[in-house]
Amino acid sequence: MLQFLSSQGQVVLTESYSARNSINLPLSGYKKLTEQDINKIRESERDFLIRTGIHSLLQELEIEYVNVTEEVLEQRIADPDLVRKEVTALYKPIVKTEFYSFVPEKLYKLREGTFINLAKFKIFFSMCVKNIFGMIPEYVGNGSRFHYHGKDDRNLTGNIIDINKIYRTLFNVVGIVEGINTLTCNRRGVSKPYKAKFGYEYYVSENNGLIYYGNETHWLDAFIHQQSGKNPNETEHLSEAANVFGKWPPKLLEVAKQMNDPLSADN
Repeated sequence: MLQFLSSQGQVVLTESYSARNSINLPLSGYKKLTEQDINKIRESERDFLIRTGIHSLLQELEIEYVNVTEEVLEQRIADPDLVRKEVTALYKPIVKTEFYSFVPEKLYKLREGTFINLAKFKIFFSMCVKNIFGMIPEYVGNGSRFHYHGKDDRNLTGNIIDINKIYRTLFNVVGIVEGINTLTCNRRGVSKPYKAKFGYEYYVSENNGLIYYGNETHWLDAFIHQQSGKNPNETEHLSEAANVFGKWPPKLLEVAKQMNDPLSADN
């Protein structure tokens, strides 16, 4: 996909450091990374990019990699007041106002362009809408991203919606959910032989050949939920996304119900 996109114009790959970088590292900074901590995480990220082949591909295609955490730590960010004005022109103000200062200047200069939200079909049906939560940088003054979950996850939905407000305001966001070779799930009644370091148990389904695309990420997530036999209206962040960004048409779920369940053992 990156090869095709790079043939069409400028491409920037962006993400923030995540638990994969820090879960095995003894970090000394509670709220903000120390220089020693950031060096550990940089090494972890470099190893991941090399091991997965992403590093060599980015070099071959001359694609710039922008890490949100690095940009925020170095204060290479867009003017938070400008971001706030643009967001509040479309939506209600964001609760955690520091989110306005989490937009790298390099990305802000590309505003009004297309932002491809590429999510993996994975456990807990955590797909496109929740995927943008990963653009919140960790350890830049507020501790880990888990800080924004709140006690018993009571703040999670609100913060997921708020960070989506920013990227929906600045970009034309489209969603892709990929489950071509593997997908993971923790569906009830199915044996779960694997356990993540977070404690989640799950199983892996292989060779499904699945890929989904949509211009409205919450509609896309809702479709996959319903196709998999899960009511999207009962998933809090999707229900709230529908309230804020627009309801999905009833026919969308009707069509999803008629399609084969991608998680069925018969498929």
